[in-house]
Parts: sequence; C-alpha cells; structure tokens
Amino acid sequence: MAKLTRANSIKVLRKIGEDFLSCAICREQYKSPKILPCHHTFCGECLVKLSRNATELVCPTCKTSCQLSHGRVNELKTSFFISSLLDIFSQGMPGHKDIPGVCEGCQENVVSHRCVDCGLDFCQSCTKPHKTVPATRNHKVVTYGEYREAMLSDIRLDSTVYCSSHPENAVKFFCDTCQVPICLECAVLEHRVPNCSYRKLQDAADDYTKKLGEILKKMKIKETRYRICKSVAGDNRDKLTKHCHEEEQRIRRTTDEMITMIRREQHRLVEELKADYASKLKTAEMRCYDFEFKQGTISSLCSHIETVITHGSVTQLLSSKEEMVNCIEKLVKTETKPPKPPDIVKFKAKSSIGEGGMLGMLQSKVSVLHCSLENIPKQLFTGGSVDLIIKTRDSTGKLVISYEEVTAKLAKGEDPWEDLSVFDNRDGTHRVTVHGRVEGTYRVTVAIAGREVPGAPFDILVMKGFITDIGTKGKEECQFSGPSGIATNRHGKLVTCDTNNNRAQIIDKDGNFKSAFTFMSFKNPIKPCSIAISTDDEYFMTDVGNNRVIVSDENGQLCRLFGQEDLKYAYGIAISPLDGSVYVTDWDGLVAGTDKENSHCVRKFTQDGKHIKSIGKYGTKGGHFRGPAFIAINRQGEAFISDYDNNRILVISIDGTFLYSIGSCGTENGMLCGPLGIAIDWRGYLYIAELKNGRVQKFTSNGIFVCRIDGDKDGLRSPYGVALINTDPCRVAVVDHDNDCIKVFAQ
Repeated sequence: MAKLTRANSIKVLRKIGEDFLSCAICREQYKSPKILPCHHTFCGECLVKLSRNATELVCPTCKTSCQLSHGRVNELKTSFFISSLLDIFSQGMPGHKDIPGVCEGCQENVVSHRCVDCGLDFCQSCTKPHKTVPATRNHKVVTYGEYREAMLSDIRLDSTVYCSSHPENAVKFFCDTCQVPICLECAVLEHRVPNCSYRKLQDAADDYTKKLGEILKKMKIKETRYRICKSVAGDNRDKLTKHCHEEEQRIRRTTDEMITMIRREQHRLVEELKADYASKLKTAEMRCYDFEFKQGTISSLCSHIETVITHGSVTQLLSSKEEMVNCIEKLVKTETKPPKPPDIVKFKAKSSIGEGGMLGMLQSKVSVLHCSLENIPKQLFTGGSVDLIIKTRDSTGKLVISYEEVTAKLAKGEDPWEDLSVFDNRDGTHRVTVHGRVEGTYRVTVAIAGREVPGAPFDILVMKGFITDIGTKGKEECQFSGPSGIATNRHGKLVTCDTNNNRAQIIDKDGNFKSAFTFMSFKNPIKPCSIAISTDDEYFMTDVGNNRVIVSDENGQLCRLFGQEDLKYAYGIAISPLDGSVYVTDWDGLVAGTDKENSHCVRKFTQDGKHIKSIGKYGTKGGHFRGPAFIAINRQGEAFISDYDNNRILVISIDGTFLYSIGSCGTENGMLCGPLGIAIDWRGYLYIAELKNGRVQKFTSNGIFVCRIDGDKDGLRSPYGVALINTDPCRVAVVDHDNDCIKVFAQ
C-alpha cells in the first residue's frame, strides 16, 4: 500500500473541507452550523439572512419548510458533529497550533473559552456577556483547555438542552405518551400522570439507542441484500450486453448466409434464363438461316431469269423451260408466312414469403395446344374426391411455369357453372380438387388465359353404392373369422370385433392393417362382440364369452373390467355423448330357448363400471325386448336399440323411458327383419343392418325410410355391425359376418 505523505494528507483534508464542511448557501466553511428538521446543515448566519425574521424557513436543498418561533434561527439545534469535524479539520491543516486563536467576539484577545452550543471561541471578556445575554445564557461554555482535553480524549461534550415551553428549565424527562422531551415543570403541569407516562431522559435515550442498534442491524442486513441485488443486477446488465452482442452476431451471420443463398439463387435463375435463351436463340438463328437460304435461292433464280431474258437466245430460253418452270412453281408454293414471336421468359419477383424461391421465379408463355389434363377418373363415388393435374407447356412441349391465369369450373347436371380453386405447384403443374358430394354427372372445364385446354370440358360420373371389400377369411392381419361389431375411432380408422379370432383389429379406410388387441393374459379367451369408444379414447368391448365389459386404451393396454356381477349375456354396447353413461344390451343371442328371466334388457353403467339401473324386460309391448342386440345413441342422449326378434328399433330417452319404435316385420323398403347393427350420422339419420333381409337401410330419426344403401348385386349376406367413415357425405362400413369381411358403401 502506498504511504500517505503530508502533502497527500493536506489534499485529502482540503477535499473533505470543500465537499463536506462547506455551507451550500455561502460556499464557505461552516460557521455556527445549524441543523434543519430535514437534517440538512447550513451556517447560522446564512439561515438568518435566508429567513428574514419570517416564521417559516424553506430548506435550500430539499425545499422542505420548517416553522421558526418568531423567526429565531438561534433556536435551531447546533450540529455538534459538524463542529467537531471542523475542529479536527482545523487541527490537521497547515498553520494549526496548540495555542488558542483570536476571540471570535472582539477579534482582539486570546481565546479562553468555547461555547459548545454555538461552536464559537471567546476571550475572558466576551465570555461574560455571552453567559448573561438572554438568547445565549443557557449555552454550555467551557474553558478552552477543557474543550481541548475533551477533543483529545474523545469525550463527548453535550450542550444543555432547555425546554421549549419553559426556556429557563433544562430538559430532564421524556414523555413516552407525547414522544417529546420535557422539563420538571412540564411533568407537573402539562404531562401529569396518569394522562402521560414519562421517564428520565437518559433512560429514554438508552432505550432508543438500543432500538436504533437493532434497527441498524436490520438495515445492514438490508444493505447486504441490496448489495447482492446490485451485484445480480450488474450481472444481468452484463448478460444483456453479452446476449445483445451474441444476437447481433447471429443476425449478421444469418444475413451473410441469406446473402450467400440469394447470390446462389440469383446465379441459378440467371443460368436458367441463359439456358432458355440459348435454346430459343438457336431455334431463331436456324429460322433466320432457313429464310436467308430461301431468299438467296430465289434471288439467284431471279438473276438467272433476267440474264436469259436479256442476253439468252431463243434456243437457250426454251431448252430450260421445263426445269425453270418446275423450280419457279416449287419456290412459289414455299410458305413465306413470318414466324411467330418467340416465347419470352419473364421473371416474376417474389411478393410474399410463400411464393416461388427466395427472389422469385421464371415464367413463360404457355402454348395451350401443348398443355394437358391428367388423373381424370372415369367415375367417382359419393363422398370421394380426386385431384386433377394440369400441366402447362410452351410451344416446344417443355414443362414451364405459366404467367397466364389458369382457371377451372364445374357444373352439376343442369346447374350453372361454379368456380373451382386452382393450386399452382410452382413447377409447371396445377392441381384442381373435385369433390363428389352428391350423385350425378359433373362437367369440368379448365382454361388458360380463357382458352380451354385439350380434353376440356369432360364429365365425371359420381355414383353411390358398393365401393370395396376389406378383409378375407383367416387369422392373419386384415383377415377375419365371424366378425360382428364395428366402430370408427377419432383418426377415422375402423375398429372391428374379430370375434372368433378372439381379438379386435384396427384397419384404415383403405383396408390397411394398423394394429390388433388380443389380451392374451386372460385364462379364458375373450370373444369381443361389440365396441364403443369414449371421448377419452378408451375402448369398451363386450366379451360375450365371459359376460363382461373390457376397457382398454387406444394402444390395447387393459385398463379395467366390469359387469361380471350384473351382466348375464353381454352383447351390444354404446356410450352416451351427453353424460358418458355406458349402455350394454343383455341378451343370450338366442330366439328359441332364450333365457327370458335373466336377459332381454339394457344395463346402464358408469364408465368406472358402477351399475346404475336396468331398462326393459322380455316381451312385445313398448319398452319390452325380444333380443336387444346392438345399440346407438344420438346427440340428444336418446338410445336406439335393435329389437331383433320383434323386428323393430326401440327408442328410449336418457332416463330410460320408452319413446317410440321404428319399423315392422317385412321385406319391403322401410320394413325390418332381424335388425342388428345401427349407426347414426351427424344429421341424425339412422343406418340399420338387417340380418334376415341381408341389407342396410337409411331412415330419418323418426323412422321414415330414405333409401337402401347396398344393392342386390353387392353380395351382402349377413350384415352385423355398422359404422360411418367421417367423410362428407359419410361412407357406410358394414361387417359381413358370413363373408368374413367389411363392405364399404358410398351413400
């Protein structure tokens, strides 16, 4: 550490004197320093001038006002701390001597005493009037030797404090009630017990000093915390600065990379443009050469004819007549039509982020005669769609990006034309999607710059009926043995109960196998009959071999079992979209010899398996069943149950009350014979499979016949479960139990 020299010490003291011991008003060293209530210190004389004998004084530093009693600045407290600093400062400055200075009263005699309250030095003569003047007679005056000894010994010289109400009395007590120092007279008159509680001034000071010490500890802790916070804030500031610099570098790097990519894109586009230009220039030059050659041939022939006519003899003229005439006729017949303007390539600048490359693309004029339409179907099933592909080419047959508008229109039967959306693939092809929503003939036309392309307009036949078979008999993937119930999961895939293979299979609408649920951990093999899927993607399956309900997740992991104590012959199952209740039909699957006492009803459960109630019993009346098989529930919570041997659909409310029935026994349209599977679309239409009639019919929700879904030639033998594939319009998937497959129909 560097040694502090005398010169450096003087510099430090002077700096302290300028910054801390100078009055803010006169800019000189304090004289008789006085403290305002706001704790700012000024010279007593400066405050006298500032107050101008007013009763209110405004602090020059913080603008806080304080009240003065009759404008007496001398009544303000003297800053003993500043006075002590002034003494220490004066002792450390050059020229200081241990002998007293000149009296600050008469400015002549040697100092003999010092007023602790005023901080002024007086001689013997000036001390006496200072002690007798009413304004200063209560000040504490000590000899200069006592003052010097106290300063050297760090002894605190407290001035006597006098009562503001009784100036002749010294303050001796402190009123805890009023929180003010008081004299003995105040204690007897204004602050009497029991209205006030007071104690000795020193005791109150000691107690307050103790509290200040405790507060000081807390303040130091708070100071430490602020110091930590300041450090953290500084770290955050440094991190922000660093992060800003790093992100700036990232921006610059990314910008440089993009500039490089743009340059690369620029080079590619220019090269493509030059390649196209070179190809077309070569063609143009060949045409120029061809026309130049033909022009030269005609010019030579014309010169020859002129020469023969002018200078040739009759014999020469006639001897080349035939050859000359043939040559002339041939040249005359040669086409002299001017060539078409060249196909100009245009650059289309990028106008949005999703358009073309980074800069844009090169577009060419299209020759409509060379354009083509592809992927035109001969027929389309209702609910299906097809993407038509339009290829745009220039006059050379090259695939190009067109700068001319490509449009498409569609008309259904005799309906007016309607515009179709055309999607530009930005590679010389466009895509137009045609949706076959209703049955009929759709006429489609495609045009470029208002001119129809070759093949337009054309017709697409949209049909209803059988689309395809999914699956065959067997035990492999996408093979079935005695399938029954079917449902559609949230992904649009078909979940089918492959009953005799003791599993459920998941297959997409195109017939591709996805997964299977086997549940090999059971002692007795399961025989899934019907399936329902909850909004939580839990799969509920009736196990007819064990008379229970199996619940799994969408991956086939077993979640729980229920119904063993309440179900006798679990068959069909459905879940209410309103309250999530699980409805299970209880039927032994028999017509003759059936268990009339323990089955032929619907059991209602919570999804946790708690039995709520049973609905219906064996019989033919409304609300009675003879073979309740499959079940479906609409958006209103109404349950539609196929009553197999009663040849009807029974409808019950959410509380289990019978509402009405649909159908009667027969083979005509609108009649039912052995109904099993039921499905309900979002419009409320019913799709009902009939085992004995071997067909699927569509009804309104109140039982009015709409149409038949399948046809006599579709080979549907024994329809069981029915599910809807969510297309618009929906497609109908029917389990053909005896054919061990799923048949899909457009409706």
